[in-house]
Amino acid sequence: MTAHTALIIDDDTESATHAADCLRDVGFALVDPVAGSDVVEAVKQDGVNICIVGHRAMSRDGYEIVRDLRERSPAGIVMLNDSSKEIDVVLALEMGADDYMVKPVRPREFCARIRTILRRTVVTPPSADGARPVPDGFLRRVDDLEICGVLRLVSVAGREVSLTDSEFDVLMVLAAQTNRVLSREQIIASVKGEGHAITDRLVDGIISRLRRKLFVGETGFKRIRTVHGRGYMIVEGV
Repeated sequence: MTAHTALIIDDDTESATHAADCLRDVGFALVDPVAGSDVVEAVKQDGVNICIVGHRAMSRDGYEIVRDLRERSPAGIVMLNDSSKEIDVVLALEMGADDYMVKPVRPREFCARIRTILRRTVVTPPSADGARPVPDGFLRRVDDLEICGVLRLVSVAGREVSLTDSEFDVLMVLAAQTNRVLSREQIIASVKGEGHAITDRLVDGIISRLRRKLFVGETGFKRIRTVHGRGYMIVEGV
Protein backbone atom coordinates (compact mmCIF):
# COMPACT_ATOMS: atom_id res chain seq x y z
CA MET A 1 0.00 0.00 0.00
CA THR A 2 2.99 2.33 0.14
CA ALA A 3 2.36 3.56 -3.41
CA HIS A 4 -0.99 5.12 -2.50
CA THR A 5 -1.52 8.69 -1.34
CA ALA A 6 -4.49 9.99 0.66
CA LEU A 7 -5.90 13.42 1.47
CA ILE A 8 -8.19 13.90 4.46
CA ILE A 9 -10.28 17.06 4.59
CA ASP A 10 -12.64 17.19 7.55
CA ASP A 11 -13.34 20.02 9.98
CA ASP A 12 -13.97 17.36 12.64
CA THR A 13 -10.42 17.16 14.01
CA GLU A 14 -11.01 14.00 16.03
CA SER A 15 -12.46 12.16 13.05
CA ALA A 16 -9.68 13.35 10.74
CA THR A 17 -7.00 12.20 13.20
CA HIS A 18 -8.64 8.79 13.55
CA ALA A 19 -8.86 8.34 9.78
CA ALA A 20 -5.23 9.42 9.36
CA ASP A 21 -4.05 6.91 11.96
CA CYS A 22 -5.96 4.12 10.20
CA LEU A 23 -4.38 4.94 6.83
CA ARG A 24 -0.83 5.38 8.14
CA ASP A 25 -1.07 1.97 9.82
CA VAL A 26 -1.54 0.31 6.43
CA GLY A 27 1.15 2.31 4.64
CA PHE A 28 -0.60 5.26 3.02
CA ALA A 29 1.29 8.51 2.50
CA LEU A 30 -0.83 11.46 3.68
CA VAL A 31 -0.96 14.85 2.02
CA ASP A 32 -1.59 17.84 4.29
CA PRO A 33 -4.48 20.05 3.11
CA VAL A 34 -3.51 23.67 2.56
CA ALA A 35 -5.99 26.19 3.93
CA GLY A 36 -7.64 28.27 1.25
CA SER A 37 -6.22 26.21 -1.61
CA ASP A 38 -8.14 24.68 -4.48
CA VAL A 39 -8.71 21.12 -3.26
CA VAL A 40 -8.94 19.68 -6.75
CA GLU A 41 -5.68 21.29 -7.87
CA ALA A 42 -3.96 20.01 -4.73
CA VAL A 43 -5.22 16.51 -5.45
CA LYS A 44 -3.87 16.64 -9.00
CA GLN A 45 -0.55 18.21 -8.03
CA ASP A 46 0.18 15.67 -5.29
CA GLY A 47 -1.13 12.66 -7.22
CA VAL A 48 -3.69 11.82 -4.52
CA ASN A 49 -5.34 8.42 -5.00
CA ILE A 50 -8.08 8.64 -2.38
CA CYS A 51 -9.84 11.60 -0.72
CA ILE A 52 -11.62 11.35 2.63
CA VAL A 53 -14.17 14.16 2.89
CA GLY A 54 -16.12 15.17 5.98
CA HIS A 55 -19.63 16.61 6.00
CA ARG A 56 -17.97 19.97 6.68
CA ALA A 57 -14.52 20.38 5.22
CA MET A 58 -12.34 23.49 4.95
CA SER A 59 -15.40 25.49 6.09
CA ARG A 60 -17.32 24.29 3.03
CA ASP A 61 -20.18 21.90 2.52
CA GLY A 62 -18.60 18.48 2.07
CA TYR A 63 -21.14 17.50 -0.58
CA GLU A 64 -19.98 20.38 -2.78
CA ILE A 65 -16.36 19.28 -2.41
CA VAL A 66 -17.31 15.72 -3.37
CA ARG A 67 -19.00 17.02 -6.51
CA ASP A 68 -15.97 19.19 -7.43
CA LEU A 69 -13.59 16.27 -6.93
CA ARG A 70 -15.66 13.88 -9.00
CA GLU A 71 -16.10 16.32 -11.87
CA ARG A 72 -12.46 17.43 -12.03
CA SER A 73 -10.19 14.69 -10.65
CA PRO A 74 -9.63 10.94 -10.96
CA ALA A 75 -9.25 10.34 -7.19
CA GLY A 76 -11.44 7.92 -5.30
CA ILE A 77 -13.76 9.56 -2.74
CA VAL A 78 -15.11 8.45 0.64
CA MET A 79 -17.50 10.72 2.52
CA LEU A 80 -17.62 10.60 6.32
CA ASN A 81 -20.63 11.88 8.24
CA ASP A 82 -22.30 11.55 11.63
CA SER A 83 -25.64 10.86 9.93
CA SER A 84 -26.87 7.39 9.01
CA LYS A 85 -30.00 8.72 7.31
CA GLU A 86 -30.61 7.11 3.95
CA ILE A 87 -31.25 10.45 2.30
CA ASP A 88 -27.72 11.64 3.24
CA VAL A 89 -26.15 8.45 1.91
CA VAL A 90 -28.06 8.68 -1.37
CA LEU A 91 -27.15 12.34 -1.83
CA ALA A 92 -23.43 11.67 -1.23
CA LEU A 93 -23.40 8.85 -3.77
CA GLU A 94 -25.28 10.94 -6.30
CA MET A 95 -22.80 13.78 -5.82
CA GLY A 96 -20.13 11.29 -6.90
CA ALA A 97 -18.73 9.71 -3.73
CA ASP A 98 -17.52 6.13 -4.19
CA ASP A 99 -18.54 5.24 -0.65
CA TYR A 100 -20.15 6.71 2.48
CA MET A 101 -19.30 5.78 6.05
CA VAL A 102 -20.77 6.81 9.38
CA LYS A 103 -18.42 8.11 12.05
CA PRO A 104 -16.61 6.77 13.97
CA VAL A 105 -15.22 4.42 11.34
CA ARG A 106 -13.97 0.95 12.23
CA PRO A 107 -10.33 0.75 11.10
CA ARG A 108 -10.39 -2.60 9.32
CA GLU A 109 -13.65 -1.93 7.52
CA PHE A 110 -12.49 1.59 6.61
CA CYS A 111 -9.28 0.34 5.01
CA ALA A 112 -11.03 -2.57 3.30
CA ARG A 113 -13.51 -0.24 1.65
CA ILE A 114 -10.71 2.05 0.50
CA ARG A 115 -8.85 -0.88 -1.05
CA THR A 116 -12.03 -1.82 -2.92
CA ILE A 117 -12.33 1.72 -4.31
CA LEU A 118 -8.68 1.78 -5.36
CA ARG A 119 -9.06 -1.50 -7.24
CA ARG A 120 -11.62 0.30 -9.40
CA THR A 121 -10.21 3.80 -9.68
CA VAL A 122 -6.51 3.13 -10.27
CA VAL A 123 -7.28 0.94 -13.28
CA THR A 124 -9.99 3.20 -14.75
CA PRO A 125 -8.44 5.70 -17.15
CA PRO A 126 -9.72 9.23 -16.50
CA SER A 127 -11.21 11.41 -19.19
CA ALA A 128 -9.13 14.00 -21.06
CA ASP A 129 -9.67 16.59 -18.31
CA GLY A 130 -8.69 14.15 -15.56
CA ALA A 131 -12.22 13.57 -14.25
CA ARG A 132 -14.23 10.38 -13.87
CA PRO A 133 -17.78 10.03 -15.20
CA VAL A 134 -20.50 10.88 -12.69
CA PRO A 135 -22.32 7.65 -11.69
CA ASP A 136 -25.57 6.66 -13.37
CA GLY A 137 -27.45 7.32 -10.13
CA PHE A 138 -26.74 11.06 -10.42
CA LEU A 139 -30.21 11.39 -11.96
CA ARG A 140 -32.72 8.83 -10.71
CA ARG A 141 -35.40 7.78 -13.19
CA VAL A 142 -38.62 5.85 -12.58
CA ASP A 143 -40.31 5.67 -15.97
CA ASP A 144 -41.11 9.32 -16.86
CA LEU A 145 -40.35 10.53 -13.31
CA GLU A 146 -36.87 12.10 -13.00
CA ILE A 147 -35.25 13.11 -9.69
CA CYS A 148 -31.92 14.89 -9.34
CA GLY A 149 -30.67 14.58 -5.76
CA VAL A 150 -27.90 17.12 -6.30
CA LEU A 151 -30.06 19.99 -7.54
CA ARG A 152 -33.21 18.69 -5.78
CA LEU A 153 -35.23 18.93 -8.98
CA VAL A 154 -38.17 16.73 -9.96
CA SER A 155 -39.92 16.45 -13.29
CA VAL A 156 -42.60 14.20 -14.77
CA ALA A 157 -42.66 13.78 -18.55
CA GLY A 158 -40.55 16.94 -18.81
CA ARG A 159 -42.81 18.98 -16.53
CA GLU A 160 -40.91 20.41 -13.55
CA VAL A 161 -42.69 19.92 -10.22
CA SER A 162 -42.10 22.03 -7.11
CA LEU A 163 -41.90 20.01 -3.88
CA THR A 164 -41.29 20.92 -0.25
CA ASP A 165 -38.17 19.53 1.43
CA SER A 166 -40.16 16.83 3.24
CA GLU A 167 -41.99 15.82 0.07
CA PHE A 168 -38.72 15.60 -1.87
CA ASP A 169 -37.03 13.53 0.84
CA VAL A 170 -39.89 11.03 1.03
CA LEU A 171 -39.93 10.74 -2.75
CA MET A 172 -36.18 10.06 -2.79
CA VAL A 173 -36.56 7.29 -0.21
CA LEU A 174 -39.34 5.61 -2.19
CA ALA A 175 -37.58 6.05 -5.55
CA ALA A 176 -34.36 4.54 -4.20
CA GLN A 177 -36.22 1.26 -3.69
CA THR A 178 -38.76 1.00 -6.48
CA ASN A 179 -41.27 -1.86 -6.41
CA ARG A 180 -40.50 -2.45 -2.73
CA VAL A 181 -43.01 -1.80 0.04
CA LEU A 182 -41.72 0.54 2.76
CA SER A 183 -43.57 0.90 6.03
CA ARG A 184 -44.30 4.32 7.48
CA GLU A 185 -41.71 3.62 10.16
CA GLN A 186 -39.06 2.83 7.53
CA ILE A 187 -39.86 6.02 5.63
CA ILE A 188 -39.68 8.12 8.79
CA ALA A 189 -36.35 6.56 9.85
CA SER A 190 -34.82 7.03 6.39
CA VAL A 191 -35.84 10.68 6.11
CA LYS A 192 -35.19 11.95 9.63
CA GLY A 193 -33.35 9.21 11.49
CA GLU A 194 -34.45 6.94 14.29
CA GLY A 195 -36.58 8.45 17.05
CA HIS A 196 -37.61 11.63 15.21
CA ALA A 197 -41.05 12.91 16.19
CA ILE A 198 -42.86 12.43 12.88
CA THR A 199 -46.21 10.72 12.89
CA ASP A 200 -47.73 8.16 10.56
CA ARG A 201 -50.39 10.71 9.72
CA LEU A 202 -47.77 13.15 8.47
CA VAL A 203 -46.35 10.48 6.16
CA ASP A 204 -49.85 9.80 4.83
CA GLY A 205 -50.29 13.51 4.11
CA ILE A 206 -46.99 13.74 2.24
CA ILE A 207 -47.86 10.70 0.12
CA SER A 208 -51.23 12.26 -0.72
CA ARG A 209 -49.60 15.52 -1.82
CA LEU A 210 -47.00 13.69 -3.92
CA ARG A 211 -49.72 11.83 -5.80
CA ARG A 212 -51.59 15.06 -6.46
CA LYS A 213 -48.55 17.10 -7.51
CA LEU A 214 -46.78 14.50 -9.62
CA PHE A 215 -49.57 12.68 -11.41
CA VAL A 216 -52.96 13.30 -12.97
CA GLY A 217 -56.18 11.91 -11.49
CA GLU A 218 -56.15 8.28 -10.38
CA THR A 219 -52.72 7.71 -11.88
CA GLY A 220 -51.16 8.80 -8.59
CA PHE A 221 -52.67 5.83 -6.77
CA LYS A 222 -51.22 3.45 -9.38
CA ARG A 223 -47.75 5.01 -9.42
CA ILE A 224 -47.44 5.45 -5.62
CA ARG A 225 -49.32 2.44 -4.35
CA THR A 226 -50.77 1.82 -0.90
CA VAL A 227 -50.26 -1.72 0.35
CA HIS A 228 -52.77 -1.97 3.16
CA GLY A 229 -51.31 -2.97 6.49
CA ARG A 230 -47.74 -2.67 5.17
CA GLY A 231 -46.99 0.78 3.73
CA TYR A 232 -46.25 2.47 0.39
CA MET A 233 -44.26 1.77 -2.75
CA ILE A 234 -43.37 3.48 -6.03
CA VAL A 235 -44.22 1.15 -8.88
CA GLU A 236 -42.00 1.05 -11.95
CA GLY A 237 -43.24 -0.07 -15.35
CA VAL A 238 -46.94 0.65 -14.80
